[in-house]
Amino acid sequence: MAMSEKDLEQRRKEWYARMKNEGKIRNPTEDHNATLKAMQNPVRRDIVKRLGDKKMTFDELKSEFNLDDMQMKLHLGMLKDTLHIEKEDDTTYVLTPRGETYLESVKPKDDLKTRRDEWYEKAKKEGKLKANPTEDHKAGLKAMQNPIRRQIVESLGEGKMTFDEVKARFDLNDVQARLNLDMLVDTLYIEKEDDTTYVITVRGEAFLENVDAKHL
Repeated sequence: MAMSEKDLEQRRKEWYARMKNEGKIRNPTEDHNATLKAMQNPVRRDIVKRLGDKKMTFDELKSEFNLDDMQMKLHLGMLKDTLHIEKEDDTTYVLTPRGETYLESVKPKDDLKTRRDEWYEKAKKEGKLKANPTEDHKAGLKAMQNPIRRQIVESLGEGKMTFDEVKARFDLNDVQARLNLDMLVDTLYIEKEDDTTYVITVRGEAFLENVDAKHL
């Protein structure tokens, strides 16, 4: 039986909390750079996609991708290190919530374009987009000049977070967290899903797609 969206989100939260407690999540900049390096390789991207279909053993993956032991261990080791996959037992690999998030982010471009067009139209109707494009651009540029705000957007690209989770991850007090989050909400890079939870927006996703890793 398939998990509901609510159950899936809860599983992701629990997984991220466990990774953090186990010290497996790097600081946001290092984490982003390691992920970018891992996913630059088409074989590793295809491994993640294949594991999105079903769990597979080491030997099954070797056969699927026609790789020798050393090559397979290198690819799997990098994907495991960046938390996109994990071992279910001694031989079997499965996708993690981070791997699932990656697959969601690389959905067909036509679907993404439709979703973005719908989001921008909705934001425009609700009066959230500034009437003057130049003013809108300047506000967005100012928001993203701050490395903490860039890293908050990156973290939300991996999954929704509560106010307290943002505070803890970036070691901020209430005032600092509120200031940074409010600016990102105002410039439409993130939005509130409910009273305490923040999610990335289509604009935030577009920022992550286009920004160079060295600027995060």
